Amino acid sequence: MIRLVFAYNREVLNFLVKDREVFYTDRKWRSWVRCLPPPKDLIQKVKMSRNKIPPFIADLFTFSDKEMEEYESAKTEREIANIIIKDAKLKGCKIIKDEEVKDEETK
Repeated sequence: MIRLVFAYNREVLNFLVKDREVFYTDRKWRSWVRCLPPPKDLIQKVKMSRNKIPPFIADLFTFSDKEMEEYESAKTEREIANIIIKDAKLKGCKIIKDEEVKDEETK
């Protein structure tokens, strides 16, 4: 598993790449939420949170067809992590930590 930590506007964003799935959490969303492959209700949860979850989170998890194709072509966790790092930097995030972890509870 690979754990990625980013900073964006004083917010700390945590990503976990586990078995070709990508999970996300931050200080407001206490539990891990799967963001890739995209769940159907993630954007709806952000909208219904009454701004408890910042709206920019919805922008982070809106994927184009090209981005989904890139994700599906990645074969390893490291390739997926590199895609996340590249996309996060394009959207203004600063990487704080990139580490391999043994096991992290995502539920």
